[in-house]
Amino acid sequence: MPPDRSASGRYLLFALLSLALPAGLYLLQSYPPALLADPGRQVRVGVYDNAPKIHQRDDGSAAGLFVELIREIARREQWQLEFVACEWQDCLRRLERGDLDLMPDVAFTETRDRRFAFHRVPVTHSWSVVLTRDDAALQDLPDLDGKRIALLAGAVQTGPLETMMQAAGLNYSRLAFPSYAQAFAAVRDGAADAVVSNSYYANAFAPRYDLRQTPVVFNPAALFYAASPGDPLQLLPAIDAHLEAWRYDEGSVYYRALQSAMVPAQEPVVPPLLRLLLLGGLGLLLAFLALSALLRWQVKRRTAELRRTNQRLDHMLDSSPVVLYQLTLDQGRVNTGWVSHNIQRLFGFGPDEFVGRDLWRHQLHPEDREAVLARLRDLPEKQHLVQEYRILDARGRVRFVRDEMQLQTTAGPSEIVGSWNDLTESHEQAERLTFLTHYDPLTGLPNRSLLRERLTHAIHRARREDCSLALLHLDIDRFKLVNESFGQRLGDSVLNSVATRLAAMHDGTGSLARTGGNGFVLLLEDIGGRQGAAAQARQILKRFAEPIEVGGQELALTLSTGIALFPDDGTDADSLLQHAEAALFEAKQSGRNSYRFYTSAMSVGVAERVGLESALRGAVARGELLLHYQPQIDLQTRALVGVEALVRWRHPKLGLVPPGRFIPVAEEMGIIGEIGVWVLEEACRQLTVWDRQGLSVPRVAVNLSVQQIDSESLLPLVRRILDQSGLAPGRLELEITESILMHEPEQAAAALHGFRELGIQIAIDDFGTGYSSLHYLKHLPIDRLKIDQSFVRDIGTDTSSEAISRAVIGLARSLELETVAEGIEDETQLVFLCREGCSIGQGYLFSRPLPADALIRDWRPSAQVTPGGS
Repeated sequence: MPPDRSASGRYLLFALLSLALPAGLYLLQSYPPALLADPGRQVRVGVYDNAPKIHQRDDGSAAGLFVELIREIARREQWQLEFVACEWQDCLRRLERGDLDLMPDVAFTETRDRRFAFHRVPVTHSWSVVLTRDDAALQDLPDLDGKRIALLAGAVQTGPLETMMQAAGLNYSRLAFPSYAQAFAAVRDGAADAVVSNSYYANAFAPRYDLRQTPVVFNPAALFYAASPGDPLQLLPAIDAHLEAWRYDEGSVYYRALQSAMVPAQEPVVPPLLRLLLLGGLGLLLAFLALSALLRWQVKRRTAELRRTNQRLDHMLDSSPVVLYQLTLDQGRVNTGWVSHNIQRLFGFGPDEFVGRDLWRHQLHPEDREAVLARLRDLPEKQHLVQEYRILDARGRVRFVRDEMQLQTTAGPSEIVGSWNDLTESHEQAERLTFLTHYDPLTGLPNRSLLRERLTHAIHRARREDCSLALLHLDIDRFKLVNESFGQRLGDSVLNSVATRLAAMHDGTGSLARTGGNGFVLLLEDIGGRQGAAAQARQILKRFAEPIEVGGQELALTLSTGIALFPDDGTDADSLLQHAEAALFEAKQSGRNSYRFYTSAMSVGVAERVGLESALRGAVARGELLLHYQPQIDLQTRALVGVEALVRWRHPKLGLVPPGRFIPVAEEMGIIGEIGVWVLEEACRQLTVWDRQGLSVPRVAVNLSVQQIDSESLLPLVRRILDQSGLAPGRLELEITESILMHEPEQAAAALHGFRELGIQIAIDDFGTGYSSLHYLKHLPIDRLKIDQSFVRDIGTDTSSEAISRAVIGLARSLELETVAEGIEDETQLVFLCREGCSIGQGYLFSRPLPADALIRDWRPSAQVTPGGS
């Protein structure tokens, strides 16, 4: 008779189930599964040959573990299933295209997670095994060196096999087959030396092909149903809900299907002895001898199988994230009896140490120990227990585990077989996601989302307690200049320093948040109305009058503040945030470094800005932009030596909009590059028009923005515009500000050298307002420095401005550069600049910026200019 395997089968089944039931987040079992997907939905399910998990019978019907489960789920969810036969690679391609809705028996990998949608509760686990012919001399991993190994095309084992072979320093030839049946047949027929298969298929079909399993086992994998990208039919939540419910019910279809797939049919141990009565005594003796030999062969084979099974289990545990253990429960006392050796890799304990010191109970987290042991006392009644809790590993670090226990009743003390599945990484990822959802990663402050929640709660408290609250929207003035001059890394350090200073000022008395960019919001409760809010704003301005030290240098920063009060300026979070931002905009417009309370008139200003942005977006295409030209004069000869092109916007309703109003808006919108291209094309075209009209303008100066300098297409663009207009490169001057020059010095230097190779002239605009160095300027192809008009304006009234202007002129002279003074408006300024040796000037003293037709009328050929006009 065949040996009784029922008892050993139950133990093997439970051990495999302990590995197959993975870690995962609990689904809310209170939701009925039928609510998770639309009833009556037509679902196309892929079927490929991978028995006993999934396959087609001879009559064409689908069968296997995954088919039984999805049929039961479909029956309960009222889905209409359509099984579509395909080969593995083709199945996956169809699923990715949306030609299939669901694909069973898909191992999870990060690559596949980007291609498909997976549910959370695995159906089962499998591992990869290596098989070869019965007569092949292949016993362990080194024997695979130089061998031809067959795999299923596109199978999950491909990458891990490559990694394992490379780690062992082994070479092999990989042969891909569209199905396992063809791969197994290739080994049987000698076309391959070995084949890699999942454990289910290997157990079921190795004897059919005269193949045996080697001890080489690797790549434990969780198996799922995969849906087409995005799960458009919302099938996966329903699958998760049923699996979560079934795996705690040993009488469910899940356990019946799993047992059917995992326990193969028994083979006859002893073949029938036919015709014994006809053989007589000699035949009877030969039969007994044959039976004895057969039994010895069976024992030898079973022993070898047991040795290989133990080797596979060792290989699997070496790479498994699950620790198995055995406890004894004797009169309420828990003792550790055995633990798998991979506990050392996962948690740092040696197996002997863990058992000898009875560490299972002692390593429970102190805050969880009582609850875990209390639930353990219910195990004799429930027989099966699943719980999540914390333990301390060998280094004292907190680890989250999912523990599944099964009580084994014996004559003596009760035995508990259990498993620890490490969930620490999942918990840490969830905590990180929660942090990123509610906090700013740079400063660690609450973000706009969390601020809105806190503001809503604060409004409820203020309404309930009949008190006021204030919302202060703070913004760092001219922060863009800091980023352009010093780079983003120092800019981030400035943001952190500002956040630290603000938080220290209101620690415990307010809620501070960073809402993006260089903006912060301070929520103050029970502040005492308008006077209290104003006092807080003045305190912030006073504190930021002190410089901030960042990166070894001191920076003078100022803040602008907009204030909205509850309930005067809004009764909900959105309106208060919107009105505080409108007040901030007013503070910025009023000169910065100040605070403003919200008034209803400010909302009108915000609406106007939105309308301005909308109209500006199509201004170039509608032909609403035009150029004015301000003459540049040789201060010694009073001759016209050039013009600066200044863009204007003729709005159909607002009239002529000054550049100071729309240029910053264009920069924020990201369309300044489009405007800059138009200015270059129009300025070059106009200079050639003047040539034909008899007005000789030696050169035209055009300003470049930081977005244009950052663009790799700038140099080819300028070359194309010069070619199309026919303008000589030497008559075009490109102006960049000192701050732009220091924003991306290497990129700016490369662009300037490219312009110089074309023959274009270069001027540094607003010189003296940035942070450039003499050493850097010496190596740049610059023709002239432009003194910023803020210094020229104060000549005669401010000695500091005079000293800066004198220094710029002297620096230019030492570098053999020309100097251009902007904003000359009176004789005092002109006399000073001529005395100090300034080369060129422009300003209202000579001429305002003029349209092209006015300039040719006022500046006749060979005209000399005198101060006060032409």
